[in-house]
Amino acid sequence: MRLKLNLPKFFDNSNILLLQGLFIILITMSGTSLAWDSKYYNPNPEPDDVILPMPCGGEMAFRKVSVPGTKPMEDYPINLGGTDEEWGHVENTRADYIAGSFTEKNSRYYLIGKYEVNQLQYAAVMNDECPKASMKGRLPQNKVNWFESIAFTNQYNLWLLKNAKDKLPNNDGTPGFVRLPTETEWEYAARGGVAVPTSTFQERLFPMEEDIKQYVWLAGTQSANGKVKLTGLLNPNPLKIYDILGNVDEIVLNPFRLNKLTREHGQAGSFVVRGGNFMTGEAAVRTSMREEVPYYINEGLRKSKTTGFRVVVGSALLTSLATIEDYRVAWRGLGKDIASSSIPARIGERSLDNPVDELEALTKAVSDANMKKRLQNLTQVLRGSIEAKSEQTDRAANSALRLGYFLCQGLRDDAAALRPVKERYESSCEEKVTNEGYCKLAAERIRSSEAIITKNLDYYADTIPQTALDYSDITLNKQKNTLTAILQERKLDSIIKYLDVYRKHLSQFAANGMIKKNSWFEDCISIGRVN
Repeated sequence: MRLKLNLPKFFDNSNILLLQGLFIILITMSGTSLAWDSKYYNPNPEPDDVILPMPCGGEMAFRKVSVPGTKPMEDYPINLGGTDEEWGHVENTRADYIAGSFTEKNSRYYLIGKYEVNQLQYAAVMNDECPKASMKGRLPQNKVNWFESIAFTNQYNLWLLKNAKDKLPNNDGTPGFVRLPTETEWEYAARGGVAVPTSTFQERLFPMEEDIKQYVWLAGTQSANGKVKLTGLLNPNPLKIYDILGNVDEIVLNPFRLNKLTREHGQAGSFVVRGGNFMTGEAAVRTSMREEVPYYINEGLRKSKTTGFRVVVGSALLTSLATIEDYRVAWRGLGKDIASSSIPARIGERSLDNPVDELEALTKAVSDANMKKRLQNLTQVLRGSIEAKSEQTDRAANSALRLGYFLCQGLRDDAAALRPVKERYESSCEEKVTNEGYCKLAAERIRSSEAIITKNLDYYADTIPQTALDYSDITLNKQKNTLTAILQERKLDSIIKYLDVYRKHLSQFAANGMIKKNSWFEDCISIGRVN
């Protein structure tokens, strides 16, 4: 059908035909970059999704993964892996640490793909021509190797830096970048991060309110039935991340390493895939699941219909001279949290309060090169030991604060449950006996409940001097900030009030050494009370 343009008479037929041709080309070109409908890249939108643009009018949805801690060199301790002895050589439980890339309030965060990278998104980045958006394009991009997933992140980053640098989160003014997740980042997000309690975090699977088949595409006719599925059809994990288990295995950044009981073995292997796939049986699915995959097979790259990937957005660390200096200062302070003298000492004058300072002073004083090196090594060992003890103290203080706010909340709940019983007893039994049997039972219940509250108050009061004396204000404030960030992430802002009250009681005792049970009890039970 020929387009008819109403143009001034001075345009001749040849000019009109030329303009018509240009107009059709412009329409065709603009069609290739029309914005995708969200059903192709984010079928389950959330208000706090982070959306980054892509070539060809595309977009990719991300979720924030919060990690407590904002100071230089500060990270968050976690336990990864599982307890299945059959897979101990690969997955045995081990301690690890994680920190986010971008700062926000009392925590840092990194971004992780809400869904596995789908075929439409992959083609938009890697192909010369823009793909046509379709529901089939929402299938995860499978049959990819580690090198191809790296190539995708590189091409996507180059496009973002050229076309949408301002859309990337930044660290100290330096824009972030897309990459594969580390194993630690992947498993931390897969388990639910701080959105789930610590005890639940270490379970075989993330919390599921329904049957596992409502969250994970598995082997069998009742689930995937041997076929890869569209992303986002099932329920997400607690961080609103979809298909983190099942559907396709997900490639991560790290090379494969075996497990040596409490740590990774030193030998690096091929690449790692996590999470299982649509051919994995239900009994085998676990968040700790990890497999080694060879980079090459026969004479080419190893590819599989069960292998795909998702990406994260992270950042550089040493972004400026000021940041480098911050890390240097923080590093020098590690393992030195014993109070140091503010006046430098010279050998022979006096002993230093801090053994690390003492060793450093001795190191400077000796002239023998061998002895100097041995003292330097000893200093590093001592600092490492002190830092490990400091981290242990942080964890213990965190647990003490958790217990404190739990007990405070328990006092409030017990008192709230008892209040209507006492009110009814006072109106029905003290003024006029209407039911002697009821009054006797009610009086006994009141006595029993009050005895329990008294015991719990005693226990609560006992924790305060112990916690206040065992931990410094610096440690308690640091862990209070960490807990506040965790409770906010879990949408438990109401509990923060109990944490605030417990911290106040610790400060009161530290200031005057007085135990004020009645006052503390009233503070706890008045939280949330409507007068």
